[in-house]
Amino acid sequence: MAVRTGSNGQLRWRGTVVARVRSWSANIAKDSLETTQIGEFDRTYVSGLRGTTGSADIMYDPSEGGATALFNDILNNSSEPLSNVELILDSAGGNQLSGSAVLTSVSAEVSVGAVTSCSVGFQISGPLTGGF
Repeated sequence: MAVRTGSNGQLRWRGTVVARVRSWSANIAKDSLETTQIGEFDRTYVSGLRGTTGSADIMYDPSEGGATALFNDILNNSSEPLSNVELILDSAGGNQLSGSAVLTSVSAEVSVGAVTSCSVGFQISGPLTGGF
């Protein structure tokens, strides 16, 4: 049995591998729409719209261009096209999820004696491609 660990994963933003990623996560949710009619005694549902959000924890290194570009994307006030995000589960095997994303948050954490880290949040717009 081949078990994957975090060391097998990567995060790419705008086609560039972001170095020093401590962790990333993706939450894929699908609505359930109720179709129960008057007079029925049991609820019934159909599959609804799907949405994906994600986040990543990145150790800050000012010399790492991919991470710095990602952090600074939140400051972009233009109507620039959406960024492409790729969440790679296994860099050797090609298992990945990717889609167009909007960077929704950047949060920096600085404390004495600890590594400076930034958390980023993003919202996928449209379909998510790839697979587990």
